Amino acid sequence: MKLTSRAGLAVLMTCMASAAAVAPAAASDAVPVPVPLEGLETALPVEAPELKAGVPLLKPGAPVTDEGGEGLVGRDVLPQLPVHSALPETVLDVPVTDPLSQERIAGVGVESLESPVEALSPGMGLDAPLTEPGAGPLGLPGLHAPELAVLTPTLQADPSAGTHLS
Repeated sequence: MKLTSRAGLAVLMTCMASAAAVAPAAASDAVPVPVPLEGLETALPVEAPELKAGVPLLKPGAPVTDEGGEGLVGRDVLPQLPVHSALPETVLDVPVTDPLSQERIAGVGVESLESPVEALSPGMGLDAPLTEPGAGPLGLPGLHAPELAVLTPTLQADPSAGTHLS
């Protein structure tokens, strides 16, 4: 095998391995993020807490349009875009040590559970100045003042948190 063939095969295998490593993270709603707090132990004379967190993956949906325009050309100028995700589980565990013997006696933790999040981006609607064709002999549309509407964004979530003693 030539050197270029070997290099191409090595690049292909590297790409396949990285794709296999990323696939489980893409299937979930969050990417786990390790937070290194071990550096606190060198700066402070205490045992470092453990923090496990994640970053949510945003999944955009199809644009939401309003088909109910009153005018002939009534439409959404800027449709709203829904985004689906989940707030990842976050766990903070702080060790509690005995002040006399410096031994770990317990751990206090704060935990937030995974919860879904639904968001809808702002949008803009326009009702053009033309109405539907009239019932007169020519059937011409009527005119009215144009209307512009700003569609408000929405955010729906159900976050929850709790504490525990271990």
